[in-house]
Amino acid sequence: MNDQKLSEALAQAGIRFRGIAETPATLPVRAAWIAVSCGHSDGRRDIVLDASDADVVSNANLSWFGLASESGLFGGPNREFLLGVDLSDDESASILRWAKVELMEDWDIMGGGAAGGMLGSGVGKPEFVMMSTSGEVVLRGTTWEDAIGVLVVPMPDRVKLIRDYAERLASNPRSDFHERLSASEWLHRL
Repeated sequence: MNDQKLSEALAQAGIRFRGIAETPATLPVRAAWIAVSCGHSDGRRDIVLDASDADVVSNANLSWFGLASESGLFGGPNREFLLGVDLSDDESASILRWAKVELMEDWDIMGGGAAGGMLGSGVGKPEFVMMSTSGEVVLRGTTWEDAIGVLVVPMPDRVKLIRDYAERLASNPRSDFHERLSASEWLHRL
């Protein structure tokens, strides 16, 4: 996916694309996705909403923003953060990278963002991973059978499940080269 298509797709969510993050010593996107498997002992905090609620999208947007703000996802005056994106075309294997983004004044993560395919599979059906630019906060949006939610895991470098997954990425010769390098350098700086 080229930068223009990515920028247009993210604009539907009210997210301004600022480029692909090229910092190699960053937790790989694929490892951040597993935050949904972390437990409360890892510092995980959840907000879960009933998918059948008529106001689920607006409530989920408010919940996402509240959790993102409280947890420290946003950096700087422009509310900057990293968003996991897939740069592959529809017929190739996933190419997961962090996009540098900022939140615009008018945004709709759970509605327009999820419907556009970049942040989910339809209105009120989120599937995304975000990380603070400092790497200290991972935030996930996800859909369950009859609920949707957002969750945050602080300090992913202290979470054994995430570190173990990063170690598998770093040592697997079949891992994407960029992911293998990122995982290796991220683990090395711990």
